[in-house]
Amino acid sequence: MEVKNNPAGRLYDLLRAAQNQPGKAPARNAWANVFDVEPADTGSLLKMLADLIGLVSQTKSFIERLEDVDHALYLKPFKKLETFFSQVHLDTQWAQWQSQLDEPTLYGLQFAADRLSRNAGSTSISEKDLESLRTELEQLVTSVLESDLPQGLKALFLRNLESVRHALLVYRIRGVDGLEQELERAVGSLMLNRQHIPPAGDKSPPRKFWEQFFLVVDRINKAVTLCRGTSELAGPTIQAIGQIIDK
Repeated sequence: MEVKNNPAGRLYDLLRAAQNQPGKAPARNAWANVFDVEPADTGSLLKMLADLIGLVSQTKSFIERLEDVDHALYLKPFKKLETFFSQVHLDTQWAQWQSQLDEPTLYGLQFAADRLSRNAGSTSISEKDLESLRTELEQLVTSVLESDLPQGLKALFLRNLESVRHALLVYRIRGVDGLEQELERAVGSLMLNRQHIPPAGDKSPPRKFWEQFFLVVDRINKAVTLCRGTSELAGPTIQAIGQIIDK
């Protein structure tokens, strides 16, 4: 499924996918199918539900900023959506949630998505590229976990890799904005800890991991740049990291 370039479009697609889940299934199974995570992974489910609730708020905010629409009309679906998300019971039958996702609510979101899409200045990352980035991250996480890196450095890598991994996982919810924010945070973390980067030519495991981490950051940067259709994101920062890595 193509990830929409505006919050209302992403919200509509996710809620439509939720509405289509079997009513007799537990709610955790329904959301797990929507988010593509394991039903038993309660932590990930709750995180992604929190991101989805954040998407409701973001969509509402985007609509309120529109100057040429009837706000009362475009905001009508949000009363029901706010009620829908006011209570989270993952182990109840999905039908209890499903019945609240009626067609007028979803159609209202569709209209909002159409209007907001005209203001959006980005496209989406292909599923193939997302899967490639996820696989690369998982391999790097495994390598770090199995390494003999000092505990502090290992924790630094894992913290940053997990944050980037989560941003990719919730791309269908947060879109390119979420990736961009996580990229900036990861780059900032890298810059703050540049004293730990061994010099160019060093063959030690820490040097190898820094280079691999930078390659992942650079790939995400290029993917975001293509979505934005603009000049290189955070160009000076990325270049600065490149210079540090090359020293």
